[in-house]
Amino acid sequence: MRRKAITCLVAGLMLSGVAACNDPKDPQTWIKRLRDPQQATKAVRELQKLGNPVAIKPLCDLFKDFQSPNILKAIISFKDKRSIPCLVRALDFTADKYHNATLAANALADFKAKEAVDPLVKILDQPLPIKSRANLAKLAAIGALSKIGDQKAVPGLIRTLERRPEKQDFLLNKRAAQALGLLGSETAIPALIAGLFMSSTIQGTSYPFARVALVQIGPAAVQPLIETYQHKNAKIEAMAKELKFREGVIEQKTSIVLGDIASAKAAPFLLEELGKADMKETKAAGLIEALGKIGDKSAVPALIKIVSDKKVNYKLRMQTCSALTVIGDKRAIPVLLEVAEKGYIKGGFTNLREGAAMAYARIVGAEIKDGMAKLEAMAKDPKLAKFQQTLGVFKEAVDRAKIAQTCGDDPVCYGKKANDTKLSLAQREKAGIMVGILPDGRKALGALTQAVQNREPILRLFFLEAVKHIGKGTDAQLVKTLEKLVAKDSRRKTKFLGADLASADKIALAVVKRKK
Repeated sequence: MRRKAITCLVAGLMLSGVAACNDPKDPQTWIKRLRDPQQATKAVRELQKLGNPVAIKPLCDLFKDFQSPNILKAIISFKDKRSIPCLVRALDFTADKYHNATLAANALADFKAKEAVDPLVKILDQPLPIKSRANLAKLAAIGALSKIGDQKAVPGLIRTLERRPEKQDFLLNKRAAQALGLLGSETAIPALIAGLFMSSTIQGTSYPFARVALVQIGPAAVQPLIETYQHKNAKIEAMAKELKFREGVIEQKTSIVLGDIASAKAAPFLLEELGKADMKETKAAGLIEALGKIGDKSAVPALIKIVSDKKVNYKLRMQTCSALTVIGDKRAIPVLLEVAEKGYIKGGFTNLREGAAMAYARIVGAEIKDGMAKLEAMAKDPKLAKFQQTLGVFKEAVDRAKIAQTCGDDPVCYGKKANDTKLSLAQREKAGIMVGILPDGRKALGALTQAVQNREPILRLFFLEAVKHIGKGTDAQLVKTLEKLVAKDSRRKTKFLGADLASADKIALAVVKRKK
């Protein structure tokens, strides 16, 4: 009887030992089965569920022999830096194994693994057909290099940006421009200036991406852009000859980017060029736009002269109305009101009057007491009965001006109005503009920070200009808000109701962060 009990006890212990060895919650149970063809798939899956990092090395060893995306996903799921060497090896891919490189690049980006920079750059230099889906690995590599933030990536990204669209998927050029802007390397400026003029017949132009990148790099790009404007950039001149650029495109694009950078050191050059420009043509439009965005008060007399001169092309005069709106200098107010009243274009057209009325109503403050009656008279002028659109613009100007009657030159009042959803879009737009142009507008910075989050394109674009006027890099809440807008709008389609909000957000963020 005693022997039987001992036998039973030994058997029980043996069984419990077997059970322990096969404990499904013990990673060793599944590690031992990784090389079993019938159980390997389940073993990988179970190890991923358990999440014990002891499985990283055996899984990496398995991945060396069987380069399955499922094994790699399991390794990545641990989010453990001990997996980095394995992930770096996964970047060495062939066109039919691009999935692994894509997965690995994204994971290495999350780790900000600097040891991955050279292998990631190697991916960018690997030739692939334009239509190959393996280009997804290259896109992931660019994203990873951008996120890792190591300057060693710059030469490889420049090479990617500079490749001709007939040589690679042109989306790679665009993403490379984005990455170079985020890395902020001044050595990328020549390539990015060239990117302003590159395009694909199928995938469009890289201009918006190169433009934002140059703004992110900042004032260091001013002189190279000026030299390009002056036709002193041999590379761009060769491109212009080969690709048959339309006349004036170099001046137009470079001047607009100079305005976006918003560096005051570009203003003297732009003013000098404006003084030499043929005012009967429209080529000077970029100069006018740039001066408006820079906001240098020294440009105001020249702009007032343009808007007042009947000999100047009316389109330039209308562009000047917009520039004076962005600058917001009160010296322009009486001139804009006069043009709104009497600024007919030859043939009786009212386009210029409309532009001036909008500009006046957008920037007028306490001075409205002298102009409201005139605005109201324009909105009811029987002579304009056949110009219903013009009357509508004048009525909208009156609508804006009513906010000036209430707030005068009080930025706090305007800040509240900018967020008042009961008001019309025109009135809220006017309120946001005023916060940006009033000398003490920073008193309403909190309200403007709240208002700038509105996704209505008209409001957003004007509010971003206002933010660029009064915001500073030390305004933590404003910077955080702009960063959130950049992230949100970058995930959406490039344009929303015709407005490239993501680019506008990025430009505003770059300008604000530089200001002290």
